[in-house]
Amino acid sequence: MYNPDDLLLLIERTSYIVEQVDMQTLLNSTIDTAMELTSARYGALGVVDRHGDISEFHHRGVSQSVADGIGDAPVGRGVLGDISHHGGVVRVEDITEHSGYTGMPSDHPHMSSFLGVPVKVRDKIFGNLYVTEKPGGFDEQDELAMKALAVAAGAGIDSIYMSQELRDTAIREDRDRIAREVHDSVIQNLFAVGLGLQTHAAGEDGDSNMRAAMEDAAVAIDTSIAELRRLIYDLHGDLPRRALLATEIEELVDRLGGAYEVPVIVSVSGTVPELDASLLDDVLQIVTEGVSNALRHSGARSIEVSLSADERSLLLTITDDGHGFDVANATSGLGLTNMRTRTTRAGGELGIESDHARGTSVEARIPVLGASLSTN
Repeated sequence: MYNPDDLLLLIERTSYIVEQVDMQTLLNSTIDTAMELTSARYGALGVVDRHGDISEFHHRGVSQSVADGIGDAPVGRGVLGDISHHGGVVRVEDITEHSGYTGMPSDHPHMSSFLGVPVKVRDKIFGNLYVTEKPGGFDEQDELAMKALAVAAGAGIDSIYMSQELRDTAIREDRDRIAREVHDSVIQNLFAVGLGLQTHAAGEDGDSNMRAAMEDAAVAIDTSIAELRRLIYDLHGDLPRRALLATEIEELVDRLGGAYEVPVIVSVSGTVPELDASLLDDVLQIVTEGVSNALRHSGARSIEVSLSADERSLLLTITDDGHGFDVANATSGLGLTNMRTRTTRAGGELGIESDHARGTSVEARIPVLGASLSTN
C-alpha cells in the first residue's frame, strides 16, 4: 500500500517522464525510475517491431563489459514474448519456473524475481518494460508503479512522435490538428494514471493521509496537464529547439513546488551552457531529488536552488533552512544514491552537508567542457 510520500514521488516521476522531448532520455528515465520505485537491481525496456520482436533493447544495471560478454540482445521470445505479444503483466518469484522461460546465455547475470509490463502507444504495443532481482520478490505495489510508469512512458512516446510529425509539417492546419491530438492523447493517459492510483487507494476508507496524498496527486497531474498544453502549442515547424538549462530548472522548480507553501528561489549566474540531452537529464534529476527531499522531509521555511557556471564547469547548489538529517546514516529512500549516481555519471562530484540547526546543502560540480555557451 502506498503511503502519501510514495504517491507523490510516483506522480513526480511519471509527470517528468511524460514531459521528455528526447526519446533516449525518456526510455532511460523510465527504466531508472522503475528500478528506483521497485528496488530492483536490473531493468530494461525492449522496443518491438510490427511482428512483436525486439528491435531495440535498452538496459540499466548491467555494465557495458558484461553486456558485451552476453552477446546479442534478446529478440522477444519466451517470457518477454508473453508481454509484448499478448500485452499482459508477468510477475513471478522465480523466472525459471515460468512456462515461457527459455534459458539465459552463460555469461548472463543471475536473475530470479521478475516483473514485466507492456508499454502501449495508442493501444498498440510499443515494447515491454521489466525489472528483475528484488530481494523478497515483487509485490502488488511494485506492479501498480510499473503500470503507471508504462502509461506515462506511452504518453511521452506518443507526444514525441507527434511533435516530430509537427516539426515536419509546414501547413498550419495540420499543425493545429496534430497539437489537438497530442493534447487528447497525453491528457487521457495522465488521467489514467490518476484513476489507477485512486482505485488502489479506495480500500483505505477514512484514511485522512491517503486522501490528502490523492489531493496532492491531483494537483500534480493538473499542473502537468497545464504545462503540456503550453509546451505543445509552443512547438514550431522550424529546427528542433534546444532546451536551455536555466529555463528548464526554473520550470521544474515551479512544478515541484506547486503543491507546497514553501518558497523555492532560483538564482543563476555566469555563462550557463546548453547541454546535450543526457547531461541535461542528469542535472534535472539532481534538482528533482534535492528539491523534492527538501519540500517533503526538511520542514524548511525556504529553499534555494543556485546555478553558476563558467567555460569549464557547472555548480549546482540546493540549500534549505530545515531541520537537517544524519548524512552518514541516511537511507536510500532520500534519493541520495540517485543524486550521487547521476553526478558521477556526468563526471562530477557531489557534496552533502546537513546540520539540525542550519539545514541541508547539496552541491554538485559538473564539468561542461565542449558544451556550447549561451548568455540566456
